[in-house]
Amino acid sequence: MSATAFKCLPIVLLVLGCHTPAAFAQSKPGVAESLHANAVTSFRQARFPEAYGRFISLADAGHAPSAELALWMYLNGPSLFGRDWDSTQDQLAAWAQLAGQPTPTMVARVYPKALVPVASRTR
Repeated sequence: MSATAFKCLPIVLLVLGCHTPAAFAQSKPGVAESLHANAVTSFRQARFPEAYGRFISLADAGHAPSAELALWMYLNGPSLFGRDWDSTQDQLAAWAQLAGQPTPTMVARVYPKALVPVASRTR
């Protein structure tokens, strides 16, 4: 192999690794259920960003139970998790269709500035 091929190898592995849950979810139903169980375990252990990432990977691959939970986490992000979860309107529409729910509309949120400057909080 040439030196150029070795430079591209990490990029190829990264791209393949990102698509692994989707590939497994589409190939064997048992694998999708196992990956979903792992996501639920992450959620139960309060590793919410990890759980959301796992749910959206499976939801994007067409796994309906994961789509339902990803949609629920997205809709309740600020109130339950103290954060907005990343998503696109197309993802929300696909997840809602899989879950048999109405499609939510993304709404921009404006967060108020802190009343006390950050520098004075550290003293």
